[in-house]
Amino acid sequence: MSIDLIPAHSVEVIPCARDPRCYRWVIRAGGGTVVERSPYAFVTQNGARISGECWIREHFADGVRG
Repeated sequence: MSIDLIPAHSVEVIPCARDPRCYRWVIRAGGGTVVERSPYAFVTQNGARISGECWIREHFADGVRG
């Protein structure tokens, strides 16, 4: 028997609509629904990704510690 696990939340990094030189993150629930958006833009994709991952840990940890 196989069970496919869907991650609780994921980070997607997208170009900023206001400034295409910058990036924002979007956090999606396991089913793909957007649950949070970056409040401001980041100069690098990596900066946006790191911030989004930190946001997930701080706000959506669900008591799970790795």
